[in-house]
Amino acid sequence: MNAKSYEAYARWTKHLLVLINSLAVLLNASIYLFASKYILATNQSHRLLENLPILPQSPVFVYWSSLSFLAGLLMTIYLRQHLVNRWQGHYDWLAFLEVFFLLLTFVSLQYSYNGLILLVFSDIFYSYTDFYQLRSQKTWFWFIAVSFGLILLTNFDLLSLMIKLPSLSIYLAFLPASARLILTFIKNFLGIINMVVFLVSLVAFVIYSVSENHKIEEELRMADRANKELTDYVSLAEKMAEDRERKRIAREIHDTLGHALTGISAGIDAVRVLIDLNPSHAKEQLQNISVVVREGIQDVRRSLEKLRPGALEKGSLKEALLKMIADYENLSKLQVHFSYDWDQVDLDITREDVVFRVIQESVTNSLRHGHASEVTIEMTSDSSRDNYQIFIEDNGQGCDDLVYGYGLTQMQERLAIIGGQVSFASEEGFQTRITIPKRKGEDV
Repeated sequence: MNAKSYEAYARWTKHLLVLINSLAVLLNASIYLFASKYILATNQSHRLLENLPILPQSPVFVYWSSLSFLAGLLMTIYLRQHLVNRWQGHYDWLAFLEVFFLLLTFVSLQYSYNGLILLVFSDIFYSYTDFYQLRSQKTWFWFIAVSFGLILLTNFDLLSLMIKLPSLSIYLAFLPASARLILTFIKNFLGIINMVVFLVSLVAFVIYSVSENHKIEEELRMADRANKELTDYVSLAEKMAEDRERKRIAREIHDTLGHALTGISAGIDAVRVLIDLNPSHAKEQLQNISVVVREGIQDVRRSLEKLRPGALEKGSLKEALLKMIADYENLSKLQVHFSYDWDQVDLDITREDVVFRVIQESVTNSLRHGHASEVTIEMTSDSSRDNYQIFIEDNGQGCDDLVYGYGLTQMQERLAIIGGQVSFASEEGFQTRITIPKRKGEDV
C-alpha cells in the first residue's frame, strides 16, 4: 500500500469521526430531552429531583444549545479544511474558535460526552501538520498524550467527584428496561468506535507522513546525485573542449608557423652556402625567405584572430560587451547595470581581448558561484590618472575565504600580459577592481 492510500484512509476516517461524534451528541441531547418528557408523562418528576445531586438545566435548552454549538463546531471545521488558502491570516483564530465550540458543546451536554475532544484535536493536528509541516515524532507523542490526558480529565465519573453534575445514567434509569438497554448499548458503542476510528486515523496519518518524509529524502538524494553527475559532466566537457582547442592551436602552429620556420631555416642554410659562390643567387634566396616570413606573419595573425571572442570580430569593445550582457540577461534572471566611459579610448586588439575576457569571466563567476541577481559594471577613464579602471560588483553570496581557482588565476595572468592588476573583495557580495595602464595614443 502506497503513501497516497494511507493519506486517503486518514482523510476518510476524519469524515467518519465527524459523523460518529455528531450522532453521539445528538443521542446524548435526545436522551436528556425525551427521557425528561417520559418522566413527566409518568409523573416521576419528584423522584428524578430526589436522585439528582443538582437542579438540571431545561432539557429543551440542553437539546437545542448542544445541537447549535455542534453546528458551529462543524462549520468551523469546514472553514479550516476548505478555506485555508483564503483564510491563512485567521488560521489560528479558527483553531481557537473550534476549541471554544468544543467547550460550549461539552458544557451544554452537562459534561456527559467528551468524545468531541478526539475530533477537534485530530482536525487541528492534521491541519497544522499539513500547514506547518510538523511531522516529528515528538509532535505525535505530545499530541497523543494531550488528547488522551484530556479524555481522562473530562471523564464524567471523575468530574462528578469534584463538582455536582446531573448524571445521564439517572435519566436512563427511569426508562423501560428495553429502551435503557438499547440506548446504553448505542451510547457505549459510539464511544468505543470513536476511539477506534481516532486511533486508525492517527496510525494511517503517521504512516503516510513517514512515507512522505522517506520519499522527500530519496528525491533529495537523487537530486544530489544528479547534480554531482552534471557537475562531473560539465567538468569533463570543459576538459574535452580545452583539449580540442589545444590540439587545434597546435595544428595551426604546425601548419603555419612551423612550416614557415622550417622553410626559413632551410633558406638561410642555402644562403650561407651561396653567399660566397653566387651572391646574386643568394640575394634571390633572401628575397624568397622574406616572402615566406611575410606569409608566416599573415598566417599567425589569422590564427590569432580566430582566438578572438566572436563578438569582437564583428564590432567594437562596447558593442561586444553589450551583446555579452544581453545574452546573459536573456538566458538567466541576471540584471546587469553597465556604465561605459571608454568611448574615447582606442585599445589595441590584444588589450581589447583581455578586457572582454576578464569582464566575461567576472559575470560568469557572479552567476555560477555567487548566484547573484544583479551585477554592476563600471568602466571609467580619467584623463588625470595613468590607468583605466574597471569595477565589477554583484549582490551574490560572496565567500569568507577567497580561493584562487582556475578562473581568477586566468584573470590575473591575462591582465599581467598587458601590465594590468586585479584585486578581489567579498563584502555583501563580490567585488573586482581592475587597473590597466594607459599607453601613449590610446586616449584620444
